Amino acid sequence: MGLANNFSVIKNKLQTKFMRNTGWLLFEQIFRMSLSLVVTSLMARYLGTHNYGLINYGLAYITIFTSVSKLGIDAILVNEIIKNRDKTGNLIGTTIGLRLLSSLFSLLIIAVVVRFLNPNGVTLQIITFIQSISLLFVTFDAVGFWFQSNLQSKFAVVSKSIAFTIVSLWRLLLIYLKSPVEYFAIATILEGLVISVFIMVFYYKYKGPRLTASIQTAKYLLSRSYHFIISALLINIYTQMDKIILGQVTGGSTVGIYTAAMTIANLWIFIPNAIIDSARPIIMTEKENHNEELYRKRFKQLCSSIIWISVVASILITVIAKPIVFILYGQQYTQAVGVLIILIWSRIFSLIGTVSSIWLISENLMKLQKYFVGIGAVVNILLNLAFIPHYGASGSAIATLFAEVLTSTVALLIFRETRPLLKLILNSFNLRNIR
Repeated sequence: MGLANNFSVIKNKLQTKFMRNTGWLLFEQIFRMSLSLVVTSLMARYLGTHNYGLINYGLAYITIFTSVSKLGIDAILVNEIIKNRDKTGNLIGTTIGLRLLSSLFSLLIIAVVVRFLNPNGVTLQIITFIQSISLLFVTFDAVGFWFQSNLQSKFAVVSKSIAFTIVSLWRLLLIYLKSPVEYFAIATILEGLVISVFIMVFYYKYKGPRLTASIQTAKYLLSRSYHFIISALLINIYTQMDKIILGQVTGGSTVGIYTAAMTIANLWIFIPNAIIDSARPIIMTEKENHNEELYRKRFKQLCSSIIWISVVASILITVIAKPIVFILYGQQYTQAVGVLIILIWSRIFSLIGTVSSIWLISENLMKLQKYFVGIGAVVNILLNLAFIPHYGASGSAIATLFAEVLTSTVALLIFRETRPLLKLILNSFNLRNIR
């Protein structure tokens, strides 16, 4: 009886901590979304479709190489910390060192690639170089995973909220001063710098483990994460290549229209992402404790919740697509309405893929992730090349939707080991699993 009571107390404490952690993550995203709605719409209106497109065309390169800088370690770091609490400082410190080296390498590659593809685009080259400096601050993201593994995301939330507030004020000041587009690129550096400073201050203030680094740990992390670096790179290629192809084929204005639609399509993503981030360590812990029944139940609950939240959000945004585009961006972004209606439905399958990665890590099948994403990347690029010349931004949105569906569901049939995952996903469409 006493054992049962103790178990109940532990369970209640875990659930309370989960809810608080999720609450902090939701707060950050709601705060960020609210401020972003105002600032981004004002910035897009001020810059116009062409310059707004240039900023986001440059960011597409940065996003692709962010996956290189992160080395795929994000996907396994929480799990490694949970399994090896006594080695937390070494795991985080080694990750920071590895990412610093990869970020410096990425800076060089971006400069070469952008200059080669856009030899006459001096403004684009300057914008992209400025934005690429932010990759150096990606190295300190690893510290945030210590807070996440302990369900204490509020410290990372505060850091990001302060940074985003400063960046938003910077952008508003630039609009007021009627500054050139290059100055808006500095916001990317500013945000990364402020987040890094504050998150390190919180880490040491709340006595995070002493940071160390070792070659042995570096080899171990890379051996576990190289599947994910390939997968993350491929994911970013097929989620960002559309902007690069649009920019090369149709010009910066189309990129601006497509980005406006994608921004709205992603506005609500903070809700499922916060739930996923908080549920990840709980599901992985159940697997680590060999509680298979509860592990499967928690996974289906998470997947079902994400699916139905996504369906409701997609229906709502489809209905209000036209007024929301006009209110936020104005009539110069009219073409974004049709693009938004297509893109919003691709978010469902993108989030299913994010949830699936938890299962792949827990089942030690992360090596298969790169194959699924690789298929999606190839299909997406080919469809973009086929559709963009005829349908512009809408063609790119169709390619994205098709690739997301293929990667998150159909591709799971290829390998025998992942067919149970597809079955879990299909079962998750049953609303009863949410309970």
